[in-house]
Amino acid sequence: MHNPALLRGFIGLLVAVSADAQNMAPSDSLTAQQVVEIARAHAPQVRLAESQVLEARGRLSGARALGNANPTLEGVASRDDRFERRTQWELSVPIGIGLGRAGRVGQAKAELEREQHMVDDARRGAVGQALSAYFRVLHAGRRVDLARNRKALAADLLQTASERHRVGDAPRLEVLLTETEDARAQGQVLAEEQGLARSRTSLALALGLPSGENLAVSGSLGDLSVLGRSLAQSEAGPRADVLAARSEVRAAQAARNLARADALPGLAFRMNYGHEEGEPLSRAGLAVTVPIFQYGQESRQVARAREARARAQLELLQNAAAAETGGFRKAFEAAIAAAEQLEGRALPRVQEGEDMARESYRAGKIDLSALIIIRRDLLEARREHLDLLLEAALAGIDLAVATGKLK
Repeated sequence: MHNPALLRGFIGLLVAVSADAQNMAPSDSLTAQQVVEIARAHAPQVRLAESQVLEARGRLSGARALGNANPTLEGVASRDDRFERRTQWELSVPIGIGLGRAGRVGQAKAELEREQHMVDDARRGAVGQALSAYFRVLHAGRRVDLARNRKALAADLLQTASERHRVGDAPRLEVLLTETEDARAQGQVLAEEQGLARSRTSLALALGLPSGENLAVSGSLGDLSVLGRSLAQSEAGPRADVLAARSEVRAAQAARNLARADALPGLAFRMNYGHEEGEPLSRAGLAVTVPIFQYGQESRQVARAREARARAQLELLQNAAAAETGGFRKAFEAAIAAAEQLEGRALPRVQEGEDMARESYRAGKIDLSALIIIRRDLLEARREHLDLLLEAALAGIDLAVATGKLK
């Protein structure tokens, strides 16, 4: 297992270089911190989750009303010369104060808490998705640079082979091989540029932007300081999705209590006003709804099923949070170790190897095929290093998202 002290030192180094990395960023390109801020505020899933909060607040406002139904006023009036004036008015006011209203309010409050936690969870996922897309753009940009470097070296090699062939030091075959290598290098540039365009599109989608065609980012693929700050924080509490699941359990319990109220008689205040033998007459009374056919049998079963499902979901999320935190931490440590191993032992020798191979070919000590193979191997080492840096960044993002600190 990777040394924990080395991991802490690595994170501390990332935090230390953060200010310099941000100051070097051009003003017209996105930094990692800017990506985080935009994702928190404008990511599509965040905006949708915030709209769900507004809906939940509306349901709570309705639950706090005195009843589910409004008062009803009915009346008839007639006048005929042959008969006396007749008037009949009836006012019915449902009484909603009691167990039913308390259950509705409790359920609506728990559902509002759930939606508020879901906003935090949406931010957690949105920031992780946006940062992953950001580092993929950086990675794709670096691969484009490598491909262009390969194209430049291939062009230089073609020129050298052409000169050697012109003076009779190299056969025509070497010129053909260098022309092929130059064409392949140009094709690699186009392929990597296509990958960069795809990565920019993914970043634009993650941030809710209309286009990623001219979307520029700045930063270093190896600078994980935005993650270092998150992972260096003190131990966080339960994740937002776990808190949302707990609120759903409370909402299900409130729904079960509300379902019990369906078995109770419904009450309504009645007021009748009319005329009898020409005299006005008013009567007050009480209407009772007798729960004979519908006594909450459906709502109680649905509420019990909802509570059971909510408890199962809570258990699954708690287990998932624990498993993801432990697993992603080990993956992050292993990815850092792999990147450090290649960077410390292989990369310092890459440039030296390229220079030696080029001079050896010019001096006639090695043939062209050997030079091409050596260059391809050295280029592959650089690509591997970029891939390992990306894997370390993605593993760190997974860990920060899993711990609930990246939101």
